[in-house]
Amino acid sequence: MNDRDKSNGHNFTGEERAVETLRLSDARYRRLFETAQDGILILDAETGQVVDANPFMKELLGYSQEEFLGRKLWEIGPFKGEDASRSAFAELQVNDRLHYEGLPLEAKDGRRVEVEFISNAYLVDATRFIQCNIRDITERTRVNQALETANKEMAFQIEEKGKRADELVMINAELARSNAELEQFAYVATHDLQEPLRAVASCVQLLQKRYEGGLDGQAHEFIAHAVDGTKRMQTLINDLLAYSRISTHAQVFASTNCEMVLQEALANLMVAIAESGAAVTRDPLPTVSGDATQLTQLFQNLVGNALKFRGGRPPQIHIGAVRNDHEWRFSVADNGIGMEPQYFERVFLVFQRLHTRKDYQGTGIGLAICKKVVERHGGRIWAESEPGQGATFCFTIPETK
Repeated sequence: MNDRDKSNGHNFTGEERAVETLRLSDARYRRLFETAQDGILILDAETGQVVDANPFMKELLGYSQEEFLGRKLWEIGPFKGEDASRSAFAELQVNDRLHYEGLPLEAKDGRRVEVEFISNAYLVDATRFIQCNIRDITERTRVNQALETANKEMAFQIEEKGKRADELVMINAELARSNAELEQFAYVATHDLQEPLRAVASCVQLLQKRYEGGLDGQAHEFIAHAVDGTKRMQTLINDLLAYSRISTHAQVFASTNCEMVLQEALANLMVAIAESGAAVTRDPLPTVSGDATQLTQLFQNLVGNALKFRGGRPPQIHIGAVRNDHEWRFSVADNGIGMEPQYFERVFLVFQRLHTRKDYQGTGIGLAICKKVVERHGGRIWAESEPGQGATFCFTIPETK
């Protein structure tokens, strides 16, 4: 190729080509300069005067190009009186690049703007200039501050939860120890009460036999009350022993066929079922992981309650089992006297009775035992009923894995 090219019918010399290249380069630079979405200031590196400012500076800070041109950086509104501007300019006399993050500037309308300030020094025909790129990071700073605050709050919450978790561990350990002591105390106390109570009962019964017919009616009444009282005390102690043994005499969980468990419970209730004329039906029952002795007691207590609170018609009792998610939902439904909703929770408390002993025998501890057995197996128990419409006692046992 020669040192002359043809372009649009005109021949260019090498020098002309260089000039044209510079012109095109300058045009591209001006286009980028004019359309940039960052503020750009060009300073004379010797004096600090602004020799050029792009249009975005007005959008960023509210000052026009004319308000910047020919003035030193620290004499212009947002930078006015800023020692940092003089200091930065002095540093640029030595270094070619500066970078500030979060520099606060005040816009012409009073807005406070956080900016990222990057300055670079360069030479043009032996003249040193400084280009300052100014980017609005107000929103980014706000988000970062919000994130920092949120992280601090989260760290504080985690720390507090950790403290509470440690406290709960200590409290639970203390409760477990206290419960174990209480259960052991209840067992020992009730067990040790058996002997003196039997002695009292025997003496009263001997008095009743020896002086039968030799005492007046009131004396016989007193003796009868004493005998009845010792029998009821004996029943209470036995029930308390049964309640405490749920924990003190618990067996390790094993695969337990609920069909077999129910059959044993019904065999224990055979006389009561026959006397009441009850009809007992059931769904197919599953195999679960549990304590067979306690599950037998659970079914026996629930079916026994249905037999006891039967009203004036023969009991109709149905034992159901439905699988829901990862657990089995059992139910014992009857056609008995039912109860008001306000008693649904009370009936599971120890010694809570809804009827007098004259109407229905018992100590009021049977359902409390049921609740303790179910909770030991990781389930829950509740009642559904209406007065005169029977009752359904439901409980859950986790599915065998």
